[in-house]
Amino acid sequence: MFKTKQIQKFNFMFIIHIFFFSCDEEIERNNITDYGIVINEINYNSSDDFDPDDWVELYNHSNDTIDLSGWLFKDENNDHLYILPQGIIMPPDQYLVICKDIVKFTEVFTEVNVYHGDFMFGLGGGGDQIRLFDSSGLLSDRVEYNDDPPWPTIVDGQGPTLELRNPLLDNAKWQSWSASQGYGSPGEINSTYE
Repeated sequence: MFKTKQIQKFNFMFIIHIFFFSCDEEIERNNITDYGIVINEINYNSSDDFDPDDWVELYNHSNDTIDLSGWLFKDENNDHLYILPQGIIMPPDQYLVICKDIVKFTEVFTEVNVYHGDFMFGLGGGGDQIRLFDSSGLLSDRVEYNDDPPWPTIVDGQGPTLELRNPLLDNAKWQSWSASQGYGSPGEINSTYE
């Protein structure tokens, strides 16, 4: 009898936890101000033989030119913050890469022309949350990735990046992401685009 009550209590607590966790996730997704700027590609753990360090690609899938001056780029730690400089204008159908280390990035990606950095924190190799806020602090996009299945695991230190299969997909869902071909495609259409 005691064991049955414990199991019932555990089941009840588990259901309550799942409910509230799901609600928080849904509330946060509903509080996103959609400018059409999406987190489109993530490099969070480079291979030893090809190391541009961490970087994130943004893509403007809207029909509007967006002023990204003063926008905030963060991981899951609110103290980890990079503020995009003044004068960054992102036209429709354009890409912008935010780099942890511009020198390392441009040594291996010599053809990429639109990049900014350096952000002074690293993206988690075991999973992390990447958030983008507009200049007034409103959440514009958010991705919480992981290096465990069902997320693509080959991107964790083996060379490929996480690529959004299509910028119109919900990038909060693991099903929208795949491992890139080669070492990624910063500044251009993703190699796994559908």
